[in-house]
Parts: sequence; structure tokens; C-alpha cells
Amino acid sequence: MRYLNKIIFINSAGKALKYAEIELDGNAHFTGTQGVGKSTLLRAILFFYNADTQKLGISKEKTSYADYYFPYQNSYIIYEVHTEKGKFCILSFKSSGRVALRFFDAAYNKDFFIDKEGRAFENWEKTRDALVEDIDYTRKVTNYQEYRNIIYGSNKGLEPKFRKYALIESKQYQNIPRTISNVFLNTKLDAQFVKQTIIKSLDDEEIKIDLITYSQAHLKDFESNLNDIRKWTDENIEKQAEKISTIYSNLNFIEQEKKEIAYQLGYALTQIQENQPKIEKQLYKDEKRQHKIQEEINSLDSIFENKKEKIQLQIGEVNGKLDDILTKKAKYEKANIQIIIERVNNEDNLKSKEGYLSEEKQILTSRFTEIQQRYEALLKQKNNQLIASENHKQSKKNIIDKNFLVFKDALNIQYEAIYEEAHKQNNKELELAKTNVKSTEKEKAKLEIELTKTKYKQFYEEVIEEYKTEISTINSTFSESKIKHKQAEEEINIIKRIWEIEDTDIKTKTERQIEIQIEKQKNTIKKTKEIDTKIENSKNSLYGWLNENVVGWEKTIGKVIDNEKVLFQKGLNPRKSINPNLNFYGISIDTEQINKNVKTVADLINDKEDFKKRIENIQQISTNLESQSKNELVKLGKKMQLKIRVQKEIIEQSEFTQNKSQIKLNEISVLFSDIQEKAKNEKEIEIENIKILIFDLEKESKKAEEKVTKIENRIKNIIDAKKKEKAVKIEAEEKRAVKQIKQLEEQFQIEKKNIKNKKTAIKEEQKRELDKKGADTGKIEQIDSELSTIERELHFIKKHRDKVIEYNKDKRELFDKKQEFKDKKENLQEEIKNEIKKYKQQKNLLLDTKNKYNNKINEIKKTLNIYKEDLEIFEYFKNQDIYMSVEKYVINFSKKHKTKQTCLYLITELQTKDNSITKRYNELQAAINKLTGKFDENNIFQFKVKCIEESEYFEFAEMIKEYIDENKIEEVKNRTREKFVHIISLIGQETNSLIEKEGEISKVIHDINNDFEERNFVGAIKSMKLKTIESKHQIFVLLVEIKKFYDENRYNLGKGDLFSTESKSNVNNRAISLLKRLSKEMRDSKEKEITLSDSFELQFRIIENDNDTGWVEKLSNVGSEGTDVLAKAMINIMLLNVFKEKATKKNKNEFRLHCMMDEIGKLHPNNVQGILKFANDRNILLINSSPISQNAMSYKYTYHLTKDTKNITRVKRLIKNNIRYSN
Repeated sequence: MRYLNKIIFINSAGKALKYAEIELDGNAHFTGTQGVGKSTLLRAILFFYNADTQKLGISKEKTSYADYYFPYQNSYIIYEVHTEKGKFCILSFKSSGRVALRFFDAAYNKDFFIDKEGRAFENWEKTRDALVEDIDYTRKVTNYQEYRNIIYGSNKGLEPKFRKYALIESKQYQNIPRTISNVFLNTKLDAQFVKQTIIKSLDDEEIKIDLITYSQAHLKDFESNLNDIRKWTDENIEKQAEKISTIYSNLNFIEQEKKEIAYQLGYALTQIQENQPKIEKQLYKDEKRQHKIQEEINSLDSIFENKKEKIQLQIGEVNGKLDDILTKKAKYEKANIQIIIERVNNEDNLKSKEGYLSEEKQILTSRFTEIQQRYEALLKQKNNQLIASENHKQSKKNIIDKNFLVFKDALNIQYEAIYEEAHKQNNKELELAKTNVKSTEKEKAKLEIELTKTKYKQFYEEVIEEYKTEISTINSTFSESKIKHKQAEEEINIIKRIWEIEDTDIKTKTERQIEIQIEKQKNTIKKTKEIDTKIENSKNSLYGWLNENVVGWEKTIGKVIDNEKVLFQKGLNPRKSINPNLNFYGISIDTEQINKNVKTVADLINDKEDFKKRIENIQQISTNLESQSKNELVKLGKKMQLKIRVQKEIIEQSEFTQNKSQIKLNEISVLFSDIQEKAKNEKEIEIENIKILIFDLEKESKKAEEKVTKIENRIKNIIDAKKKEKAVKIEAEEKRAVKQIKQLEEQFQIEKKNIKNKKTAIKEEQKRELDKKGADTGKIEQIDSELSTIERELHFIKKHRDKVIEYNKDKRELFDKKQEFKDKKENLQEEIKNEIKKYKQQKNLLLDTKNKYNNKINEIKKTLNIYKEDLEIFEYFKNQDIYMSVEKYVINFSKKHKTKQTCLYLITELQTKDNSITKRYNELQAAINKLTGKFDENNIFQFKVKCIEESEYFEFAEMIKEYIDENKIEEVKNRTREKFVHIISLIGQETNSLIEKEGEISKVIHDINNDFEERNFVGAIKSMKLKTIESKHQIFVLLVEIKKFYDENRYNLGKGDLFSTESKSNVNNRAISLLKRLSKEMRDSKEKEITLSDSFELQFRIIENDNDTGWVEKLSNVGSEGTDVLAKAMINIMLLNVFKEKATKKNKNEFRLHCMMDEIGKLHPNNVQGILKFANDRNILLINSSPISQNAMSYKYTYHLTKDTKNITRVKRLIKNNIRYSN
């Protein structure tokens, strides 16, 4: 037994109910004054059953159920449910502003929710922790419908773990909570509710006729559909349809081409998108390298300019010195520097002479010296002068020799430096020249290798191979398409032969089966006629008399009388014998031993009815066989047409592929030929270019070798010239030294001669003086004159000594190095030439590299510009209407759509194809509009008569193509014919399903009426009855009429040509008329369905004292307030019981329900006792409330509710009655 066993309140009911535990396993009575919370408890129990906060009797202006019953976070209401296996609980609490519920598989335990200090747990987590480990619990349920499905066992869509928490198991449980709510709320009763309760008690699945299906599917435009088929049949539309099909096929062909181009556009665009970053990256790298090369060129320019400037500065310095040489030489020559030098160089002689002359003068002027001594001194002085002169000569000679050696050493050092400088100045050029020789030889070797490679190189090999592969692929595709085309044609022929064979088989088989049924029908009709004959002949025969006058004759006399010759013989004058012993000509036999079956008239009539049913069955079988044959033929046709259509599509696709392949092959062949010619020409050009380069390199190599020889010769010539120059200088210096020595010797000899002459003169003078013994004034004057001349010359020397020093310095630093400066200038000029040449070579190499990068960058930029142009035109193209039609193809391309065409070219091609499509589309539009003008919007063929969008025209053309290819008109005719019969048949069947339930409904109502009569405990209510009457529902009445028509004409429906305007079939016309009426009624009523409740009307009649409600469909007030409450409660309880008994799957005692009645004090105590028993007898428990306790022993529990000074509600159990009430 399953039932709500207990309810527990924790911190509930507007903060007034701290804790209450109320048992509900029997009738319960809540007492207490107004406002203590009796209704509050009843509503909480009602929520267990209906889980609908809007149907608890709480007015809108009052606090909501969730806020009132769950004011705190730790407010709970727990429902404990008893089952045959134990107990489980349902915890209700507030979550996110509404009531939520959770199930756990255990009996209520206070420790699960309240701690040791008596405080309720603040959240579920604490309760969960308090649960024993093996206690199962569910997730939080916040959907009330889901909760009701769990409680009432509507398991569809529920998680399996919820199923054990069901009170009952029923899909149609909705009237249980509604009825329980009605009892509590004392809601008025109407027939519709009662009807629904009775109907839902019959079965879990409610029977209904879906009018929407009829109005929107079965009967929609039925008459116009018939007219549409007649138009197709009567008017020659097929030719127009074929024209549409042809245009559409051509359009599809162009569309295929457009689609292919769109795929290629997608491929080309993706290639751009993939390659552009790579090329841009390459451009960045190349520009970076180009920039680096430019930097190297700039650096080379800068280094060269610096070197050039430095060399030019050096040349300037040398030129300056050469200019100084010219200027100073001119200045020195103008000043007669050589004379000055000679005069300055004579300074020592002059000083020496001055000393001698002074000494001689002193001697000559000395008066006190002996003449002999004086002259001896003069001679001695001359000797000393000669020695000094000789010493001076030797000293000068030594200086000259020394200077010559110094000069020679300095000149050697100088020329060694010149030689080294000559090597140094020319080494760079020599190395560069040698490098050029090696480089040209190396480059020549490379070019010779390159020439060999080029001779064997296949130009555009990758492209040529691609073209070869593409040509091979196209040829393969072409061949495959050709094979597929042929196979498809053969397959179509095979399909047609199979179709013809199977069509013949189906027709032959059906004809044989129908012939068998016709033969059976003939035999059955023959037997029926024989029975009719027997029944007709029995009227005046023994057989007829026995049937009328002798009971059980077939078991006695019938077994021993000949059937044909006696029983059905007329004129035998049969009568009953007076003598009972003379039963049968005096013979008495035990007929039980005779095994003979004799039939009465009733038996014959039954046999006749059986035969009629057999005939009907045979006719139905024949009809079914014909219908089945038609269906099979239609299915076969659809199946074969579908197969043929598949093959035709293969043929169309093959033709398209072949055509496309041929066009592409022609294009590729031209390109292939062009690329081969291009490869050949470029190969020849490249070979010729390499040969020219080799020839140029050979010339350059020769020039470079000549240059090396020239530089080496130049160095040798320079050194040889310098050696000669050095030798000349040494020789010149040596000659000058010899000359100077010779001059010294000559001067010395002159001086020696002079001294000798003077010595002679002195001796002679000595002799004369000795002769005279006086002074020589003339001689003194002569000495004074000489001293004066020497003094002037020494003054001149003193004055010009610095100039000689300056000259010697200039001579040493400038005049003697003039040739050196000239050589240096030549070397510097040669160096600058070499630097310029080297600079030009290096720069040319860099410029060549730069130009290569320039060319490469220009090519890349050209490619990027093409990409940019393609992307720009694609962006523009994207904004055009045509793009929308090809976008999915542009996106979903594959490798097989590879192309080398630009986006610009492909977009132009797309636009050309699109223009062709537009032209064909306009033709298609005109053809379609011409055809659709003959049909209405809702035609049976589903033709759109007002095609607007392009897609609508295409869909229409596709549909027309299918109609022609698959002969769908026959299919539509058959389908419409079947639909016609099916609609009438379906209406008959569905209406009959509703009518068949009348007996069950009448039995339920009969049981309810009997139940009330047998168990009525209320004296004031003398009678309470329900009854059904015929439905007044117009659509249902019409459905019944159609059902009767179907029963009478089921075998004649759809016969003849349903689609001919000349059809005279009254049966078909009558059926069409009925269906049109039904369609109109449905449109007017706008009802969605016909349910079982529409098939009958239900009325109430209650007689209360002298008040008779009469037969009414609604009960509002029945007598006094108490009587009204009681009457409605009784009906609701009876209805609840009806449903409860049907809902349970095992037995009616499987579960109990509760009904709540507020303010039961309105009822007389006897009626309270009666209503309790009335409910308990039906296994329904009552929970009542009133201000005071009454009939206490009628309840198992009596609870008294009070409020203390703090407005806290106290619930106290006054009585627990353990006496067990029987149900």
C-alpha cells in the first residue's frame, strides 16, 4: 500500500510554525479557532498532490506560497511516503524564489534536518552529510510538471532513479490532482470536467480525431486538386512541360560550368591567400637584401671617396712640393745661389787667409823683432799656412767622401723604398688583375658546366609535366565519362526490361489472385442462393413446420429424415401425434447415437450472414489486391523511374564532363604546345647567351692576363728606370765629389804655389830688407787691402749663410727628391686609377646583384600587383549578386579544381556564364509562367503559380523534370484516388472508434449511479444521477453521417474515372459533397480536434428535499451551503474513485489518496460521519478542519492548533484512534 504517511514543517508558515510533525496514515481532523493555521496545513498537503502554487486557494494579493511557507533559508516541508517496501521522503524548500523538491530513499529522521542544539540546518549540504551513507537521494527538482510526473508515475522521459518514488503508475493522472483541488476549493462542477474524468479512467491513451490533420492535410483543397488533375488530363500541358525541362537541362549545364569556374576561383583565391604572405615575405627578404646591397654600394662609394680623397690629398701634397721646387728653384736661380754657395763655402779659406794676413801685418809692423827672426817667422807662417791649407784640403776631401757615401746610402734607402712603393702601388692592381684572371677562368669553367647542363636541361619541366599529367587526367576522365555514359544507357535498357517483366508479373499475379477470389465469390454466392432457396422452400414444408412447432427437432427427428426428399417436401401435412408412444411410426430410437448435424432456419440465416461476410471479405480482398497491385505498380514505377533518373543524371553528368573535358583538353593542348615551343626557344637562347658569355669571358681572361703582364712589366720598368736614375744620381754625385776634390787640389796647388812664391818673395824680401833694414809700407797697405776685401766677403757670407742652409735643406728635402715626388705622383695617380677600376668592378658586381634583385623584386611586385588586382576585383565581386550564387563553391573547392588562371579571368568567365544563365533563366521564366497560369496557388502538383525568386523557378523546373522523367502524373492520380478512399475510410474508422466507447462510458455512469443509490447516506439528497445523450456537436454529427455512408458504399468508392468531368458516379459525387461539407464545418468552427467527450453530452440531476435541479450540464449551488459542499464532494470522490480504480495496475488497494475539506463544520455531524465512510469505502482518506472537534472517533488523528503570545503556532495531537477502519 502506498500513501502519504506524514508531513513535517520546519520554520514554516510565515515564521509561525517552528516545528510540527503530522501523521496522515488515516483520517485526520485539524481543530482550532480562526487564524491559527488549519487552512495553511491543508494547503501544504494539497501542494503534495497538485504542485501548483496558483491552485491552492491563495489570493493574488496575499504572500505567495513560496515566500509564506519558506520564509528562511532553513525553512523546510518534508513529506514522508509509505510504500510496500519501506518509506521515502520528499524535501521541499525555496530555491531562487520558487519551491524546489528533492527525493531521498529513507524514512523521516529529525536528525537529518536539526542539529543537537535544536537549530535547523542552513543548507542541503549539511542534511546530505547527516544522511547515512547508503541512503540514495536525487538532484534538485524545480519543474512542477516533472515532480507530478514522478509522483504519479508518468515515466516517459524520466530518469530511471526517479521511478521508485511513484504513488501510482499512470500517464493520464491529471484529473487526480484537479479533483482533489476541487474538493478543497469547493469548485463548481460542469459536465465537461466529469466527462473528461470518466474518459481518462477508461484508458491511458485518449481517443481523438485530429481535425487539424483533416483540415490541413486530408481535406485541404481536395476539390481543387481533383480539378487540377482534370486540367492536366484534358489540356495538353505536357509539351510546355517538356520545353521547361529542356531549358532547365541547358541551364543546369551552364550552371555546372559556372560551378566549375567558381571552384577554380576558390582555388585561385586560396593560392593567392596562401602565396601572398610567402611572396610578401620573400619580397621583404629581397628588399632587405637589396637594401643591404645598396648599403654595401653606399659603403663602397664612401670608402672609395675616402680613399680617393686621401690619394688626391697626397697628390695635392706632392703637387704642392713640386710647385715649391719650381718656385724655390726659380727664386734661388734668380739669387745666383751657386755663386753664393761657392762664396759661403770659401769662408774657411778667407778666415784662414785673414789670419795669415793679420799675422803677416803684425810681423811687418813689428820694429823690435829681428829681421831674420821675422822672415823666418814669415817663412814658418807660410809653411804653416801650406800645412793648414793641405789639412783643410784633406778635411774637405774627407767631408766630400763622407757626404758621397752618406748620399749613396741615403739614395740606396730612398730607392729601395721607391722599389717597394712601386711594388706596393702596383700589387693591388696586380692582385686584382690576377684575381680577375682566376675569376674569369672560374666563371668560364662554371659557364661551360652550365652550358653542358643547359644542353640536357628540360625547360619548364614542371609545367610540361603538369600539362602532361593534366592531359592524361582529362583523357582518363573523358574515357571514364564515355564508359559511364554507355553503361548508364545499357543500365536504362536493363531497368526498362526488368520494369516491364516485373510489371507484367505483378499484373499477372494480381489477375490470378483476383480470379481465385472471384471463383470463391461465385461459390459463396451460389451457396447463399441455395440457403435462400431452402429458407424460401421451408415456409410450406416439413422443415418449416418443425422449425415453428417442434423445439429441438434438429436433435431428434431431424437426424433421421432425408434432408432434401422429406424435410423440404411440400404437401406432407405435418402435425403432432396424440399418442406419445407413436413418435416415429411406432419406433423409438436414441438419436444421440446418430452423428448428423441438422440446421434450423436460424442456423441457415446465420450461415447466410457468414456467407455475406465472406463475400464482403472476398470483395475487400479483391479491392485490396487491386489496391495492392496499384501500389506495387506505383512503387515499382517510382523505384524504376528513380533508377532511370539516376542513370539519366549520370548520362547528363557524363555529357557535361565529356564536353568540359574536350574544351579543357583543347585549351591545355594549345598551352602545352606553346610551352614546349617556349621551352625550345628559351633553351636555344640560353645556350647562345652562355656561349656569348664564355666568349666574352675568354676575351676578358685574355685582357686580364695581358693586364697582369703589363703591370708586372710596368713594375719592372719602374724599378729599372729607378735603378738607372739612381746610378745616374750616384754618378753625378760622384763626379761632383771628384770635381770638388779636384777643385780643392787645384786650390791647394794654387795656394801651395802662392805660398812657395811668397816664400821666395819673403826670402828675397828678407834679403832686400836685410839690405835696407827698413819697414815695407807698401806691403802693409797691400795686406790691409786684402784684409778689407776678406772682411767684406765674410760679411757677405754671414749675411747669406742661412740662405745657403735653407737652400741645402730645400735641396735635400725638395730638389734632390723632385724625381721621387714625380714618381710618387705617378704612383698615386696610378693608384687612384687602380682604385677607380677596383671600385668600378666591385660596384658593377654589386650593381649586377642589385639589378638581379631589382628584376626579382619587380617580378614579385608584378605578381603581388596581380594578386592585389585579383583580390580587389574579388572584393568588388563579393558585393555583387552573382557572388551569392557561387559563394559555397568558391569556399568548398578541392585540389582537382587546380587552375593557373587569374581571378580576374575567372570572374570575367563567371560573369559571361551568368549572363548566359540570365538569358536562359528569362526563357525558363516565360515558359514556367505560361504553364503556371493554368493553375491556382494551392494545386495538387504543388506548383508555385507565382514564382518570384530564382530558386522558386528552379524548384519548379526541377519538379516538372521529375514529373516528365518519372511519369509522376500517374502517381499523383493514384495517390489522389487512394487519398479519396482513405479519407472516407479513415473518418469511418476513427468515428467508429469513438462510438465504440459509448458502451464503456454508459457502464461507468451506470456504476456511478448505482454506487450512489446503494451507498447514499444523506437524507436530504434523495437522488443524484448522471446520464448521456446524443452529441450536439455539428462536426461529430457529420462524421457519423460520413461513417454510415462509408459502411454502405465502401466497395464502390473511387470506382470509375474520378478525374473526368463526365463522371456520373453518384457515390463519388455524394462522397465529395460530404467531404466539402466537413471541410466547411471545420473552417467555421476552427476546432482543432474531436475527442471522446464530443461524442456525447453528459447531464446531472440532483433532487435535494423538494429542490430538483432537472437535467443540467453544470452544478453551481445545490440547496443549502452544507448540502452544496457535500454533494460536490461526493461527486468528486466518486469520480476520483473511478479514476483511481482504473489507474492502478495491480489492484485497487495498491494506493490511497487524501481529500482535504476545509471548514467541515458546515456539515451536520451525521453527514461528516457519512462522508468519511463514503471516502474510506473507496480507499480515500479525508483530512478535515473545523473550529471545534466533533465526531472524534471517526478520525484516526485529531490535532489541535493554537497560537501563543509570540504568534507561534502550536500543533498538538489530541487523539490517536488505533481502531482499524475497514475500507
